[in-house]
Amino acid sequence: MTHWRTFPRAAGAEYCLPTYEAAVPASIALLPVGIPAPLALRISEVEVSIARFDEAQAACGWPLPALLLRSESSSSSQIEQLTSSVRNVALAELSDKAPANASLIAGNIAAMREALKQRGDVGVESICAIHDVLMRGMGEAIGLRSEQVWIGGAPYSPHGASFVPPHADRVRACLDDLVAFGAREDVSPVVKAALFHAQFETIHPFTNGNGRTGRALLHRMLAADEVMRHTTLPVSAGLLHDVERYMASLDAYHDGVIEPIIECLADALELSLVIGSCIASDVDGVLKGWVSANTDRAGSASHRLPALLVEQPVVDVAYVASHLGITDRAARNLIEVACERGILVKMGNARRGAFYQASDLLAVLEEAVSLEGIRCRAGREKVESGLAGVLD
Repeated sequence: MTHWRTFPRAAGAEYCLPTYEAAVPASIALLPVGIPAPLALRISEVEVSIARFDEAQAACGWPLPALLLRSESSSSSQIEQLTSSVRNVALAELSDKAPANASLIAGNIAAMREALKQRGDVGVESICAIHDVLMRGMGEAIGLRSEQVWIGGAPYSPHGASFVPPHADRVRACLDDLVAFGAREDVSPVVKAALFHAQFETIHPFTNGNGRTGRALLHRMLAADEVMRHTTLPVSAGLLHDVERYMASLDAYHDGVIEPIIECLADALELSLVIGSCIASDVDGVLKGWVSANTDRAGSASHRLPALLVEQPVVDVAYVASHLGITDRAARNLIEVACERGILVKMGNARRGAFYQASDLLAVLEEAVSLEGIRCRAGREKVESGLAGVLD
């Protein structure tokens, strides 16, 4: 349950009422967490399915997590109305001449990588580290906020906002309570991740980037509880499928009702398993085609190029040389051969420099991150996956 406390308006806000009310989130560190038995059974089944997917992808032989991370980051950004092509986002990781939105989404990918490389329990410092990476180079404030923020309403006043998070003086204590909850072992991982996420969004500890940081923390929590040890899932694609429901579940959480956000995350995870499996299957088909077209001797750098492109589907000579440990000349020759075989295509904008794209991989990802593609992929599998209720 969220309570409210009244605060005086900021100095200079001449057109605002003299006071406003900010939320006072309830402590959850020791909160008893009880959910209906059918939901608990479903959560258990979801966790088993995730673990199976995780183990299967660990043995696939190429870095699927890198592609799924791209899908996840793009979908998370779309929830915040940030969109760009997958190609431009990949380009933004190599060049400062990519479109602005692409650079923002590339920052989200970097933040996701930071979240996934962290180990151990989630702490305030690790949360801030994820946010710092997200905001790097964006000219945005980093660190815990020292000012009031709000959601909705006018940009100059919290009056009329749909939600006013706690006063800045309360943020640190609220986060300490949150990480204490995150360390509990008596709550199932998916339930814990859902409530951790909802409480984080209620606290809204940063001036900007709270939504994307909060969704990165979903993965951090699932990894910390060893539900996902090897890979990741495009969970935000599942949330993107019905953003209004996702936002409504957060509103319900503010009123002390926890089941909607748990159910919302369970649905998103189920859908993300379908999407992730489809991406894995499609990419596997692309790579098999590339392998069959490669007649080079064993040990040639060309045999290592496909895995590199799965991780970074837009490259230049310097990137290929550095990551494959070959000379620039050898990398240039390798790229030329890859173009002849239809693996790479030179990108057309000369002012950005000589970049090359793996068009087949980009096509898989573009479908995966579009809302239409999400629904299409889910529709292909909904009978076998039991997702009819999610898609109705």
